Amino acid sequence: MQLVKITRESGVPLIGHIAFGIVVRPNSNLIQVRATTICNMNCIFCSTDGGPYSSTHRTHYTVDPQYLAKWVKEIVDLKGETHVNIDSVGEPTAYQELETLIAELRKIPGVCFISMQTNGTLLTREKILAL
Repeated sequence: MQLVKITRESGVPLIGHIAFGIVVRPNSNLIQVRATTICNMNCIFCSTDGGPYSSTHRTHYTVDPQYLAKWVKEIVDLKGETHVNIDSVGEPTAYQELETLIAELRKIPGVCFISMQTNGTLLTREKILAL
């Protein structure tokens, strides 16, 4: 399986791809932030088939947290007060730079709330406190 790191230098836009980057919902103050497509599970009910034994995902993506935060800031500047929901085609807690991403998002004026969907299997007490 191939891993592609998306950085500022790559020039890859972070809006327009459903698997990574930012999903902007019209007429809503919610944006979905997707930093990785990696997942640690192989749930039989998963609509994205993102786990390690995936038959469809030959390439996984991770996005540099500063690059992602830069794009979030631009969107927040346009939308105003924004709720950021960290979710993923994979598992958000599998993202190695999750703490950095959250710290960067917290610095952005106008980000009023940060939430996350997770399967919870990678969470520990220490990780929860750090987040």
